[in-house]
Amino acid sequence: MDIQLVVFDLDGTLVGAPMDFAEVKERLRERLEKEGISKELIGDLTPMYETLLKISQITGMDFEYLHSFLVELEVERAKDSYLFEGSRELLELLKENGIKIALMTRSSRKATEYVLKKHDIEEFFDLVVTRDDVPPEDVKPNPGHLKTILEHFNVPPTKVVVVGDHGYDLLPAKELRCLSVLITSNESGRMSFKIEEDANFEVMNVKEAIELFKRLLKTYVVVPAYNEEKTIGNVLRDLLQYFRGEEIVVVNDGSRDRTRELAQEKGVVVLTHLVNRGLGGALGTGIRYALLKGAELILTFDADGQHLVDDALRVMKPVAEGKADFAVGSRLKGDVSEMPFVKRFGNFVLDFITAVFAKKYVSDSQSGLRCLNRECASKIKITCDRYAVSSEIIIEASKNGCRIVEVPIKAVYTEYSKKKGTNILEGVKIAFNLLLDRMR
Repeated sequence: MDIQLVVFDLDGTLVGAPMDFAEVKERLRERLEKEGISKELIGDLTPMYETLLKISQITGMDFEYLHSFLVELEVERAKDSYLFEGSRELLELLKENGIKIALMTRSSRKATEYVLKKHDIEEFFDLVVTRDDVPPEDVKPNPGHLKTILEHFNVPPTKVVVVGDHGYDLLPAKELRCLSVLITSNESGRMSFKIEEDANFEVMNVKEAIELFKRLLKTYVVVPAYNEEKTIGNVLRDLLQYFRGEEIVVVNDGSRDRTRELAQEKGVVVLTHLVNRGLGGALGTGIRYALLKGAELILTFDADGQHLVDDALRVMKPVAEGKADFAVGSRLKGDVSEMPFVKRFGNFVLDFITAVFAKKYVSDSQSGLRCLNRECASKIKITCDRYAVSSEIIIEASKNGCRIVEVPIKAVYTEYSKKKGTNILEGVKIAFNLLLDRMR
């Protein structure tokens, strides 16, 4: 993937401390009460920084004076802080791959600098933006905090990954269209309240995040294309938001139109079959190429415009996280409002036939949106040249013990894409080809 910048949260993501934020909150409450501030005005101190701003506005008390109480507690907590296992290795991995690293934290500048120096990791960060460095209305979860970082590096949001342990980290990422990684099990350093928000990717801890990034940084997209000059440009434009040109492999399967030229203009890898070998032949060529290039994840993506890149990221998720070996984007489990009935019926028949041979039912066996890890892709032997390959891949994956999951996706159909793919005649051919293949 074309990851140019990774933005980390600090507490609960890279570091922890014995003093949790619930204790910090209680000690801050005690200090405020000593200043004569009523319990009603203090409330539950959620979140602390914003509550101090409110108290200052209502009482007229100097905000910097009130804020100093919180800063003292943060620095005291920082003195006993520790790096989570794998934090330094993750930062080193990103630096080795030429990726810029920034820090976006709600901690004070004083406490943040103390932590970075204590653990000797300040050298890894190209930019550190604390709550003190942006206006109060910009502090995360407000998007201004992250926007300041993006503007500094002048990096498109789709090429940025935000790594955090809390919904407050995910909200600005989602609003600005950055990718996000949520670390779920680091309780130490986690904020004392929860915000429910979904991330693009989830891992238990920093060590798992290392493996996640290794996979993401070695993801290839295989795009089989036959006479797709009407759609290939837009498809590649969308993919290039998240993937580098050298990671996108268009297999020009003997096209007689301008498919090859248009793909080359986008700066992606173009492999050309001199004659049309069919979908199976194109996928086989693309997958072999990706494996030779060292791919850890391989995404297959149709060239006719019926897939959404956002859906591709969702299909990648379980495989990138290491929870599955093979994920299939299922239109039948998603929004099928645009899917013609004849295609739904045809898919149902082919799903049944595929399940007989695979001994596993997949609700959308003919989906062209898939993600395979390296191990699973290496075990799959493609022998079917044409549309039967979709069933064959599932049969091969099941036979070789790959963990298969389905991910709901939207079926996007235009008058152009409705003419593509399988039909009843192709369905009969697929069933016949599968039967012949199993009898060999």
